[in-house]
Amino acid sequence: MNHTSREYAEALFELALEEDKTPAYAEGLALVEEALADNRGFLDLLASPAISREERMETFSRVFQERIPMSELILLRMMISRGHARRIPEMAACYRDLEREHRGESLASVTTAVPLTEAETDVLRRKLEQKFGRKMVLDLKVDPGLIGGVRVETEGRVLDGSLRARLQDIKEVMDQ
Repeated sequence: MNHTSREYAEALFELALEEDKTPAYAEGLALVEEALADNRGFLDLLASPAISREERMETFSRVFQERIPMSELILLRMMISRGHARRIPEMAACYRDLEREHRGESLASVTTAVPLTEAETDVLRRKLEQKFGRKMVLDLKVDPGLIGGVRVETEGRVLDGSLRARLQDIKEVMDQ
């Protein structure tokens, strides 16, 4: 994660804590992220040096003024004015990480060969919580290339119980 994005996220999170509005700020960021993702031209406009800084900030304000907390709007306008508009999605992801850490949770990216049922997801979450000693939020993805099993990335660690990884291990032993 970029240092600049982290600094903006930390500043925004501190404001959210002071105002006791961390969920409202997260919702505001999600709204901004969705607008930027749905309309790539909007992000291009906010980042364009060909458009005056004032016009870019005013456009952003018109779109979000009544939709996100004022302190959040000001910080995002500051990012735009300083040429960091393209870092807004990365900053939002960092904000979510800070919010999750504050709640004592960790994010686990879980990749499986087939979609998990709700019961399987609950069992996996409980096992990961026991292993790491904290509440886990699962980000589930499906990759048929795993063939079978599960791959988990969390807290800088990778737990790979996929069939693809096991086959790769066997291949390496046989190639020796």
